[in-house]
Amino acid sequence: MQSFRAVSKVLRNTVLDTVLVLGVSILSIAIRGVSATYPLSINGFDSWYLFYNALLIAQAHGNWYAVPPDVHAWYPFGYFIELGDTIGLPLISALLSLPFYASYGPDSVYTVVLFLDMALAGLGVVAAYLSVESITKSRVGGLISALIIAVSPALTYKNLIGGLPKTSWGGVFVLFTIYLLNLAIERKKPWYGALASIPLFLAEISWGGYTYIDVSLLGAAFVLILVNRNDEVTAKSFTLMALFTAFLTSFAPNNIGFMSGLAHGFSLILVSLLLFLDLHLRRVLPRELQQSRSLLITAFLLLLFVLGVAGLSALGTTPIPGRYYAIIDPFYQFTVPIDRTVAEYIPQPLTSMLTDFGVAIFLSVAGMYYMLRKGNLAGLWLLILGVASVYGTSEQPYLFNYTAYMVAPLAGIGVYFLVSRLREQRNRVAPLLLLLVVGISLVADAGSAVMASNTPNAIVTSASPYPVPNYAWVTTLDWLRTQTPSHAFVLSWWDYGYWIEVVGNKTVIDENNTLNDTQIKLMAEIFLNNETFAAKVLEDDFHVYPYGSPNYTIPTYIVAYDAVTIYRGEAFLGYPTDLGGQFLGYTSSLGDIGKAMGAMTVIAGYPIQDYINETLLNQTESQIASQFSSSPPLAQQLVNLVAQSFPFAWTSRAYNSLIVNMFVEGLQVQNYPVVAPFTETLSTTGITLGQTLPPVRMEYFQPVQISMYPLYDNNQYQVYIMVIVYQFVQPGAVSPQ
Repeated sequence: MQSFRAVSKVLRNTVLDTVLVLGVSILSIAIRGVSATYPLSINGFDSWYLFYNALLIAQAHGNWYAVPPDVHAWYPFGYFIELGDTIGLPLISALLSLPFYASYGPDSVYTVVLFLDMALAGLGVVAAYLSVESITKSRVGGLISALIIAVSPALTYKNLIGGLPKTSWGGVFVLFTIYLLNLAIERKKPWYGALASIPLFLAEISWGGYTYIDVSLLGAAFVLILVNRNDEVTAKSFTLMALFTAFLTSFAPNNIGFMSGLAHGFSLILVSLLLFLDLHLRRVLPRELQQSRSLLITAFLLLLFVLGVAGLSALGTTPIPGRYYAIIDPFYQFTVPIDRTVAEYIPQPLTSMLTDFGVAIFLSVAGMYYMLRKGNLAGLWLLILGVASVYGTSEQPYLFNYTAYMVAPLAGIGVYFLVSRLREQRNRVAPLLLLLVVGISLVADAGSAVMASNTPNAIVTSASPYPVPNYAWVTTLDWLRTQTPSHAFVLSWWDYGYWIEVVGNKTVIDENNTLNDTQIKLMAEIFLNNETFAAKVLEDDFHVYPYGSPNYTIPTYIVAYDAVTIYRGEAFLGYPTDLGGQFLGYTSSLGDIGKAMGAMTVIAGYPIQDYINETLLNQTESQIASQFSSSPPLAQQLVNLVAQSFPFAWTSRAYNSLIVNMFVEGLQVQNYPVVAPFTETLSTTGITLGQTLPPVRMEYFQPVQISMYPLYDNNQYQVYIMVIVYQFVQPGAVSPQ
């Protein structure tokens, strides 16, 4: 009878847990599914390349060796780099689509990719719940962590439908690994460690952050030894996980991350040796030396580290890549121009961390403390991962949609720990108040997540700052794919490289994972100098020649994008700084002009003063402040609007740059007079909108495609997203397009 009651209780608890987790999963899917109210596509930039790889694997009937390595180097020569850090999600997507591929072809892969992101929203909830519940044996802690995942704004920005967020998939697979490793240790069944190798293998080939995984496991093992919680079951469980993971990753095409697959296998085995070394020393060392055991192991690890660094230095290889070194030493980032211009690499203020993670960031600290006091190897690994990811995200926020999967379970453990301590003190009110505060915070997070999800995919908005569908980029990419030769070469700023490469099916100068900083610098110089300079770079550095030249072999195009405002039949580059309000003639840019007068100058090494007339900007602001001094609030508002026009306070060098001339000529050939920025006057008596620019007709570059798609219209002025394509031609020649 007692055994029947026990079984019945287990079944009831299992059913209850299933219902609760299923409900939270549906909530998570519903929040991310809000983006499905807009036209669907692959979301973002890198995800297009992952989708392309999935198509190649599906076409090869699931053979992941069929995907050629990506080429990131000097055009037209190039060299291959590893694709192990991009192959996991394409492989999973392709395998899931194979039963339908014969009937539906590429559409089946596309459909699977869309539904895979919905599955991620649910699986993240399950992984968080299982990992926390197995560690704490607390349904409350598990549910809190699951709810944090479900409503997290940080898991919405990049995880919209079609996003293929490899970092988030890596986080989910890591949580499943922690769950299985914890079961192996607690149930004293080391063979569960072999099962844990499967999600760990998937984490490594999907995310590619396996060096981080290896180092964090080493750190967790070291802490485990320091707190004297190592045992034979732990060592055996980890060893089985390590051996099977190393075996599985050995099948991955090429390498993963910056270390070889062989080094990865050895690094995991090193952790196993460390655990068994501790057990051996425990048996052989006299009792009076037992306390020195951790010191001996520390000395051994330091010796290996020094030998490794010395060996790599002797080979002329840096042991830490620049991106990771910038996390360890944030000051290093300011020495690398391209890192200083990418928002995802710039250290974030505390307010941004609070926006992304909410109250969970504080609760996770309590979870870290509990893991340090009670955690086994699985729990200590979660602790190390949490500390490293929170610090790493504060320095380089591109990790936020991975870090959420580490913060959430630690926060759930923190709630469990705090509630338990309060109950031990027989305090009934405080636990309820704590849960109430957490609940209110989660409601606020849910609102932020819904707002973030209520956004079209980037390519559908043409990457504009406003969530309004327009198809300027889609039209341009379709034109490049269908109306240009298959061997054409396309130049653009690196942001749009994967779009052009995958959707436009064209070779590009740079794209979203380009490793060659020099090549990106040359692209910045092309945009920032005049057309003669650009032509010389194309011929001398990239060995492409203009149409009409005796050396012509490769059709070469250059693409740029920005907003354009049409007011009373005249064109103003950029969008109004007070979009929706009265048009004052001052505009701003989040397109290529804004990037040129900022990121490109930094990367090219040009002083911004060569392009932006700060004196003109300051004089304009002072003049407006003086004229509207009778109304200080209005004066300050107008000054702020003018200040946002910073990218358009051009010097003569900016006016002669290729990027500016491309947009001016592109508008003029459509019969729009283009008004010169900062020639308007704003006074208490009215607005004079300024002088029109003289005709621009470049000799080496001719416009061949212009896409203008409406973004905003209030019957007074119209704002368009403009994507322009020019062909590289010999002076006097006419483009065949």
